[in-house]
Amino acid sequence: MDAIIGWIGGKRLLRKVIAPYVPKDIKGYIEPFGGAAWMLLYKDKWGDLEVYNDLDNRLVNLFMQVKFHPDELIKELDWLVASRKLFGDILKQEGLTEIQRAARFMYLITRSFGSKGDSFGTSQKRGTSSMYNRLERIKDLHKRLDMVIIENLSYEQVIDKYDTKSNFFYCDPPYMLGYTYENSKQFSHEALRDILKSIKGRFILSYDDNPEVLKLYKGYDIKHVTRTKGINRKEGKSEFNEVIIANFKLEESGSSLPNSLGSGVKQ
Repeated sequence: MDAIIGWIGGKRLLRKVIAPYVPKDIKGYIEPFGGAAWMLLYKDKWGDLEVYNDLDNRLVNLFMQVKFHPDELIKELDWLVASRKLFGDILKQEGLTEIQRAARFMYLITRSFGSKGDSFGTSQKRGTSSMYNRLERIKDLHKRLDMVIIENLSYEQVIDKYDTKSNFFYCDPPYMLGYTYENSKQFSHEALRDILKSIKGRFILSYDDNPEVLKLYKGYDIKHVTRTKGINRKEGKSEFNEVIIANFKLEESGSSLPNSLGSGVKQ
């Protein structure tokens, strides 16, 4: 199913490429950087254990309200029409209850330019996107999240808590280049590499394709992929190069085991 919101760096376009590389024999599927959950929602179930995590309280609150109070969230959103004035008012007042905050956060993301949540988005060619369709998706997402654990921890804590040989991590951290949300601008890419280097389980990591990333993950199995840019397209530069990195051999529908030394480095 589709996510209920867009998100900068979301894997709507890339998830079809990544999904076939996820090993079939995993017991647990964990996303330390959950975002809009495009990858999680690509399948009805990835494993006996599924964990969505994000450090952004706004995202986690939205998913919590979808899981536990979908009808109330839908009622709150049903009144929020596409309006520049309303958008500005909500920017100043996020809401009093958790349900109001979830609804208003979803409104700001879905009604903003490029899902950035900071400026009202319009087009000269088409009207606003349908909120009705998103309300229907809330009902579907409520069912999909039934057995999913929702965490609001740092990625370090989540990896430490759920790391076993039979569990799998899909990591989609803030990219080195391009736009990133305010709370991710001080992200340490070296620290993430150091943690992934010693985990027991398997992981797939998606990143922007640049020399610094390739240097950090030298020796890992890496696939170079290209996708169409979602926003800020410039003439002649509509494609964005990314890499898929893993601590096992990337084979479609494979069940390759991680390096026996536990370092995650391809031999």
